[in-house]
Amino acid sequence: MYNSRFHYLKGPFSLGVLAEICGGSIYNKDDNGLLIQGVGSLSNAKAGDITFLAIKKTAHKLLNTKASACIIDDYNPEIIPKNIACIISSDPHASYARIAQKFHPSTPSNPTISNNADISDSSKFGKDIKIGPYTIISNGVVLKDLVDISSNVYIGPNVTVGSRTKIFSGVSIECADIGEDVVIYSGVRIGQSGFGFALTKTGHIKIPQVGQVVIGNDVEIGANSCIDRGSTDNTIIGEGTYLDNLVHVAHNVKIGKHCAIAGQVGIAGSAVIEDFCMFGGQVGIGGHVHVGKGVQAAGQSGITRNVNSGSKMGGTPAVSLTQYHRQAIKLKKIASEISKEEKNE
Repeated sequence: MYNSRFHYLKGPFSLGVLAEICGGSIYNKDDNGLLIQGVGSLSNAKAGDITFLAIKKTAHKLLNTKASACIIDDYNPEIIPKNIACIISSDPHASYARIAQKFHPSTPSNPTISNNADISDSSKFGKDIKIGPYTIISNGVVLKDLVDISSNVYIGPNVTVGSRTKIFSGVSIECADIGEDVVIYSGVRIGQSGFGFALTKTGHIKIPQVGQVVIGNDVEIGANSCIDRGSTDNTIIGEGTYLDNLVHVAHNVKIGKHCAIAGQVGIAGSAVIEDFCMFGGQVGIGGHVHVGKGVQAAGQSGITRNVNSGSKMGGTPAVSLTQYHRQAIKLKKIASEISKEEKNE
């Protein structure tokens, strides 16, 4: 729920303006001028707010919502109260996201550089840079326009950071090129040495990790995630990809564009993840595995072999979701039979 102590709010905006923002259409044109004050879920929206209905089985919540407007994919007078104005959209969830961004843009930052920051004379800054206290900017670092760096951040030698990128406290970045409009949350580690060793009869020999990390534009990296630099190739995170908290990306990994990777996912070295993949929490990807475009993996799946584009996977080792569900049903049946036999003994 919105709290003015923590979040920035713009508005109000007319329903007509919001419909243009999300590419939707107003069901009743008389509602075009209705002023909307904010956004909220079906259960916590207030009078003056706009909400959305993306899952039909939750439609009953519309009867009790206090929202003044709702984004839906199809107007149905049987489930939508007459007092609720409607925006019709083919994708209510995405439309809600665009409208929420209008009400809650990034908090404006004050472009100041702390006197307590340690900044190399050889670093180069664009316009309106913000750097918090006790941050270290090393030799040869390039910060483009409107970069916002919080406190206690370490930026290693020759790193570049693209325009409008925001870096939260406690981050360290080495051997990396960071794109534009990237968000890096607290505690992230980028560009540290990868886990590369050669095993011999007498022990392990460390392999120098001489690659780097390349982060595309519009990437978000969740708190305490780690992205190792490449050993010989580069580790790459593609444009528009979102990493949740506590994600580990090993050396030489290539992640494509617009992927969504949930918390505690681990991706082993030299794996390739194509565009638009989605991984649930605690998914494990084996080393040198190739995952095709648009693959979805359920939480805790273990992917140990190449996966064709468009596949939906589950289980460990991961199989198709259809096969995974069949296995679950069979296991349940076997467990039930064993239980019956034990009772009869």
